[in-house]
Amino acid sequence: MRILCLFLLISYSCYAQNSNVATIGYADKFDKLPKLNLVKSTQAKYDSIPVKNMLSQPKLFGDGANLSIQTKKGMLNLKKYREKVNSAEGFKGYQYAGYYPSLQMHALFSHHTAEHIGFSDLVLVDDLSAKKYAIASVGDDAVQLPIPSPNGKYLVYFYNWVYQKNSSFIGVLKIGSRNHPQTLLTEKASYETKKWAVEGIKWLDDRSFIVKTSAEEKNGQAKVKQYAYYLAQLQP
Repeated sequence: MRILCLFLLISYSCYAQNSNVATIGYADKFDKLPKLNLVKSTQAKYDSIPVKNMLSQPKLFGDGANLSIQTKKGMLNLKKYREKVNSAEGFKGYQYAGYYPSLQMHALFSHHTAEHIGFSDLVLVDDLSAKKYAIASVGDDAVQLPIPSPNGKYLVYFYNWVYQKNSSFIGVLKIGSRNHPQTLLTEKASYETKKWAVEGIKWLDDRSFIVKTSAEEKNGQAKVKQYAYYLAQLQP
């Protein structure tokens, strides 16, 4: 878990260049909400769900130092992340991941450094308003790219702990109305475990999804993965 003082420091640093940002997914918000109820499912059920390409790669603008994204509000200019340039502390820049046509949102990773420790966060940019929505991570790295439900009512994402094997977090966000941009994305439910890591998630419909999990075990000198599948259904 991030040290609180470092988290506050990097949060202020990361978003100083643009105050038009809302952060969702904090642990204290999820703690007040119902937990996901997971029941056993099967590989056959998981494999029967087709894989969909969530992201497209639109034309980007800018130069070696800047990243420019065309939105309906105009051009959004951001500092581009360059791994080997500028080793100073603070905000390091953005890395573009792709565009969600179903959500009309861009996905980026923001990178920052505090006390010689690197951190990342996932940021969604609304193509219509150019507003940023940062998804808070439970660890040092950013969460995995969120997966939209079929009708675009929810987002599910996960995080596997780097230094704690067989440990993971799953978060679900509800997608609201663009008439209220400050609450367009809100926390819905979560699940955390120290029994397995997440390999993948597929939506069955707008209220249920299947999680593919793996648990690493020792078999003599070798390490083997045991796979299991779980069905999660969202409550009204």
